[in-house]
Amino acid sequence: MSRRRDHGVAAVGDGDRLMGYVIMVPGLAVQGYLRPSAARLRAEGHEVDLLPPIGWPESGTDLDGYAARIVRHAERHGPVDLLIGLSVGTQAATLAAAGTGAVRRLLLISPTIDPARRSTAAALRAWSRGEQHPDSPRLSVQAHDWVRAGPTGIYRGLQSVIMMRLEEELPRAADPGRPVTVVHGEADQLSPLPFALDVAGRAGARMLIIPDAPHSWPIGDGDRFAALVSDLIMEPGYGRMPAREDVTSADRGR
Repeated sequence: MSRRRDHGVAAVGDGDRLMGYVIMVPGLAVQGYLRPSAARLRAEGHEVDLLPPIGWPESGTDLDGYAARIVRHAERHGPVDLLIGLSVGTQAATLAAAGTGAVRRLLLISPTIDPARRSTAAALRAWSRGEQHPDSPRLSVQAHDWVRAGPTGIYRGLQSVIMMRLEEELPRAADPGRPVTVVHGEADQLSPLPFALDVAGRAGARMLIIPDAPHSWPIGDGDRFAALVSDLIMEPGYGRMPAREDVTSADRGR
């Protein structure tokens, strides 16, 4: 199958479908739970790079340094049709997008860290409670990744991200005219809805609430995730949405 870059998307010889180059930035010290989601996008024909997370030895534990690595990756392999940040990855993806013109669109899923959890104790309490959702990652998957990071990698990575104010940084990434979408899972117990709304509103971003989805979305929801990614990539660019836009519910394939 031949693939070429054409007007911001990777055009693939498959009817009218437009495929893109996607980079996924995972949360703190975890990656394995996102591999099925990355595979689902590849099955749709997208080029996907699932990056190692902050906290792993190859990524380091400094948020600014990690974002700089993403910038170098995007500029080497891009342009990037969609940069996806998940959980703590929303912070790294935002800093990276603000630092390069190689990112065309930004998707932030389960944004962190809200002001009430910007201390080590509060963040660890929220993280340790986890979520009792049918689609939440199995402990065995998470534990394998945590071992790779080690206690030091997890702790230092958390310290680096804990004071990053996403609500203040995202407007820089959204300007000038880069389409930004913020996603909140309806069942998310780690990232509160008011924080996601505030983040989106300050940046003029599109806000989506995914019904019956946990913080770890899109795990277990490949069809709906793939549909959202394809919709964003195919959209020529909707510009900055009004700050008080009504919340839209993305409810596909489920």
